[in-house]
Amino acid sequence: MSKVLIVGAGALGQVFGAWLAAAGAQVSYLVRPGREGWEGASLYRLRWGRAPVRERIVPYEVISEPPRVRWDMVWLCVDSPALRGEWTNALRAVTGTATVVTIGQDPGDLRTLARVWPQGQIVQVTPMLLAYQAPLDREVPGPGVAYWVPPGSATGVTGARAPQVVAALRAGGVRARQVTRAGTGELTAARMIPYIAELESSGWRLPASSRGLRRAAAAVREAVAVVSAQYGLRASLPVPSWAVGLGLRVLPWLLPFDLRRYLETHFTKVSAQTRMMLDGWIAEGAARALPVGRLSAVRDRLPA
Repeated sequence: MSKVLIVGAGALGQVFGAWLAAAGAQVSYLVRPGREGWEGASLYRLRWGRAPVRERIVPYEVISEPPRVRWDMVWLCVDSPALRGEWTNALRAVTGTATVVTIGQDPGDLRTLARVWPQGQIVQVTPMLLAYQAPLDREVPGPGVAYWVPPGSATGVTGARAPQVVAALRAGGVRARQVTRAGTGELTAARMIPYIAELESSGWRLPASSRGLRRAAAAVREAVAVVSAQYGLRASLPVPSWAVGLGLRVLPWLLPFDLRRYLETHFTKVSAQTRMMLDGWIAEGAARALPVGRLSAVRDRLPA
């Protein structure tokens, strides 16, 4: 039986923990001091037009100080600003040769972790799901974590040890695939975060204004160009603003949860990460003499 340590018992940490436990892993959680009494939670897998499926995550152990044991995998299910903390050095001292999995998509996340762990131990996972503390409204019958996996999507996994992580996720019933090109997760973030920033600056109003969508689309083009230059990728064309606007009009009628409330609740919680990503693209673009004016305009509109 593999031993997995998950850092962070937030919504994504609980969902990934449940999937890995379903694959037969012994899943423990590293939490902040004072949360050691957490005994697990209900999970609700949301479905279109049908009642949610209730699941349960029951941790093997919940600790605030990691013991020096042999871990097979350590999952860092925290936001990008948290990865900059000194706690990673203490964690490194007790995790040995474990595979270190990050769900972070900030341009500096991998560089930050590579200063703590050998590059060959680090795997990046791009989550293809939405997860949040529920209920937002009445979409689930009780408190817990609700999550929705878009039909046909697959979680991308990058890194030298990606096959180990892909195999573990698939054993837990998750669609997962190895991605050989670095920067895929960062490109996903570059295509999304400027729109999130624009929605935040407009008070999470849906549908978004055409002017705001065009402003965000221009920032997306700059962010994609920066990430592509960083990783030597061919810059792909982003989704046009009119298509994003159409999606934001239609999706609230189709999704099995309140989209506006999800966006506001989740991205307000991780607002420091949104700002960190924008600042990172602006700084990297300026260093490479790439245009970042539209990114700066979106960043400047965000509340302090």
